Amino acid sequence: MTDSRSPGAPQRSQPHAQPQAQAGTNCPICGRPTEPATRPFCSKRCADIDLSRWLGGVYRIEGPETADVPGGSDPDEGL
Repeated sequence: MTDSRSPGAPQRSQPHAQPQAQAGTNCPICGRPTEPATRPFCSKRCADIDLSRWLGGVYRIEGPETADVPGGSDPDEGL
């Protein structure tokens, strides 16, 4: 009887194996280890919390104040 795998032969991956989360990768919302399906979060719940924070204006990129100029380039102005 011979072993069909030789020492230099490439290893086959498991067809249903889940990819492993990277070591040290934690959810930015709760700190738990991340899940590959919802990365960089641990769950859909934490992903939804993050989305809600973006949409609610909690996260924003600060920039210089600009003066409102009448007749500017805002297409929604005057609606």
